[in-house]
Amino acid sequence: MQMVLQLFFNSLQNIGIYSLATMGLVLIFRTSATTNFSQGMIGTFAAFFASNLVLYQYPDLPFPVAIGIGASIAFIMGCLIDSGIIRQGRRVSPVGKQIITMGLLLIFYAAIPPMFPSITTRTPSVPRFSFNNRDFTLFGYDLFITEHALVCLFTAIILLSILFTMLKFTKWGIAIRATASNETVAQMLGINTRLVTGITWGIAGALVAVAGSSTAMSLNASMLAQVQIFGFLACVLGGLSSFWAPVAGSVLIPLFLNYSALFSPRWTVLITFIIIMLIILIRPNGLFGKQFVKKV
Repeated sequence: MQMVLQLFFNSLQNIGIYSLATMGLVLIFRTSATTNFSQGMIGTFAAFFASNLVLYQYPDLPFPVAIGIGASIAFIMGCLIDSGIIRQGRRVSPVGKQIITMGLLLIFYAAIPPMFPSITTRTPSVPRFSFNNRDFTLFGYDLFITEHALVCLFTAIILLSILFTMLKFTKWGIAIRATASNETVAQMLGINTRLVTGITWGIAGALVAVAGSSTAMSLNASMLAQVQIFGFLACVLGGLSSFWAPVAGSVLIPLFLNYSALFSPRWTVLITFIIIMLIILIRPNGLFGKQFVKKV
C-alpha cells in the first residue's frame, strides 16, 4: 500500500507538466482544426532560453523570472507562427497544416543547438525550483514528495484555473469557444477570428514553455518528445469534444506510467500504450468525448 501511495505522489510532477502541454495542443486543435507537431520544440526553445539565462548569463536571476521571460518569447513565437505561416496557408487542408508544423519541428530541431552552444556542449539539466523533499505521513505510511513537483503541480493548477475561468466567463473565452465551434459563423457574428487564433497559438506556446522549463531534465533538442507524444495521446484518451477532457486524459497518463512499474519496470511505456489502446477501442471518442450526429 505504501508503494501505491508513493507512486501517486511521484506522478504529480508529470501531471502538472503534461496537463499544460496538452492544454496547449487542444487550444490549437479546437480553434485552428489542426495539430501542432512543433509544439514541443517551442517549449524546448523556451527551456533552453530560460536555462541559459540562469546558468550562464545572469546567475542571480530567479528561475521563475527566467521562465516568465521564456514563456513571453514562446507566446510571441506562437502568434507569429499562426499569423505569418498558418494563416497564409488558410486554404491548405488540415493535413497540409500538419505537414507545415512538422517542417517547423525540423527547423527548430536543427536551429536550437547552434543557437545555444554553451548548453549543447555541456548538456546540463534544466534548473529545479528546489532540491528538497517534503516528508509526511498518510494513512500511517511515511511518504515524501519533492518541492519541485509541488511547484510544478500548483503552477499548472493556477494557470489552468485562470485559463478555464477566462474561457467560461470572459468575452475572449466566448470568442474562442465560438471560433472552435464554427469559424465561419464566428466571423459572421463579428468576431475577429484572426486575432483569436493568433492569441490562442501564443497562449499554447506559453503553456508548453512553462511545461518545458519545469521538467528538470537534461537539456537536449528532443527533451520534450515524450511529453508531446503523451500530450497527443491525452487528447485522444480524454476526447476532443471539450477543452477540459484532454486535460483529464493528461492526468491519467502519468498514473498509468507509474503504476505500470508495479507489473514490469522495463515495459512501463508499452503497458501504458496498451492500456490507452484498449480504452480507445472501447470508447472511440475518448473517455469524456461525445459523438456528434449531423442532421441533413
